[in-house]
Amino acid sequence: SLPLKLLEKLLNELDEFSIDVKEYTIELNPELIDEALVKLLSIHKINRVSIGCQTFNENLLKFLNRKHKKSDIIYALNLLNKYNINNINLDLMFGIPYQTKEDIKADIDIALGLNIKHISYYCLILEEKTVLKYKLDNNLIKIPNDDFDADIYYYIKKKLEGNGFFHYETSNFAKVGFESIHNLKYWDSKEYIGVGAGASGYLDSVRYDNNRIINRYLKDYIMDKEFINEDEKKKEFFMLGLRKIKGVSINDYKNRFNSNPFDDFNLDKLSKNDLIELKDDYIKIKSDKLFLANQILIEFVGE
Repeated sequence: SLPLKLLEKLLNELDEFSIDVKEYTIELNPELIDEALVKLLSIHKINRVSIGCQTFNENLLKFLNRKHKKSDIIYALNLLNKYNINNINLDLMFGIPYQTKEDIKADIDIALGLNIKHISYYCLILEEKTVLKYKLDNNLIKIPNDDFDADIYYYIKKKLEGNGFFHYETSNFAKVGFESIHNLKYWDSKEYIGVGAGASGYLDSVRYDNNRIINRYLKDYIMDKEFINEDEKKKEFFMLGLRKIKGVSINDYKNRFNSNPFDDFNLDKLSKNDLIELKDDYIKIKSDKLFLANQILIEFVGE
């Protein structure tokens, strides 16, 4: 969002914190990537880029009101590789109205032909007060049904795994060794610092959201904060951990909370419903139930 000179000023300030950092990520839209920007990222040793691609299908991109084209994505990837930034994530999407299985297959085939180390594949969620939600509510568009989306989800999983991608979180696939360190901090319930207007953080058992309006942020940067007690930490540890394909480590839980998860939660209910399983040290969502992860976690919150 920043003009190049302001971005350079920001990156200069961050340089002292980025020495020997294994993963230094910036998120970008394809149409904003040019050689001057990529050169700046390279100078400041940003080594991972996450690109909001969504799809390579230009008709669907127009429908989603995205400003980029397929050619912008290819151009961006070529530039990043030119400057040896090759730890690249593509955000892709399924469940888009009018999107077919053939469209998904084409998107994956294109992505597999590129130098991509990580793919985040999300199902479209229609948020309240958005144009697409308005159109759906007024029967102007239709979205795929759950059975179709489930079929597509497992098609994506099988296709990517068959081409060297490791499925490590419900919506995330990576070449081995390129799992997102940043996102794993969330799924492992670790703390993180949110800096800047609109940023969120979790520090010293407090989750906070910074003011989104700059003038307010400069006066009093925290807008909302919430203390997370021990019971809530246990729930979050399980909720976030179950998003990981390997699941939740029983030993990690015991060491962190000095407690037994089988005493703290009604896991028998989920097990009897054939939704979770115990494998070695891990409690995990069964592989054929991964598409139901959100429904499983909602049930879990009710504990």
